[in-house]
Amino acid sequence: RDAFLETVRSFGHTPDNKNALLDSSVVTDDMTRQLFIKSSLLRILAVLSSYRLFTPTKKDLDKRVEGIKTVLTYIKKNYTYIRDNYQNKIYISDLAGQVNLNEQYFCRFFKRSIGRSPMEYINEYRIKQAMQLLDNTSWPVTEVCLECGYNNLGNFLRAFKKYTNTTPLKYRGQNRQRES
Repeated sequence: RDAFLETVRSFGHTPDNKNALLDSSVVTDDMTRQLFIKSSLLRILAVLSSYRLFTPTKKDLDKRVEGIKTVLTYIKKNYTYIRDNYQNKIYISDLAGQVNLNEQYFCRFFKRSIGRSPMEYINEYRIKQAMQLLDNTSWPVTEVCLECGYNNLGNFLRAFKKYTNTTPLKYRGQNRQRES
């Protein structure tokens, strides 16, 4: 309260002259008064900050967490079709639409929350699914590739090597040797 009254006095007004505060043309050219006003406003901001009025509320944080959960669930599951969403082509616009954000903001939001871009996350998830299929089935690599959402074998092989440092066939062979 004191900082506010000090600001008002710096404009040359008294607290009982309330109409003068409403005059939007009030400007001071006096450098000393301007500095007093700035310091008073900074004190007001400091008080507001000390009461944690500038931090995101728990409700906002919960909303962000729920948004990420919604997107991750969308990537992993599709409750209306036989195939899950990660097995199909996923567009950033699809993901952003799940949480009602524009695509650019969504990508920043996702990366800040998960630590990877949405496409990096999807590709990593697809490769983990491919590893499970290679471990648990005798499907050919091309079938695993298609089942995990890759429509191009070359892209699948590059992504698989990026995340595992080996090829799908070598991975399957190494895991079969360990089981023996």
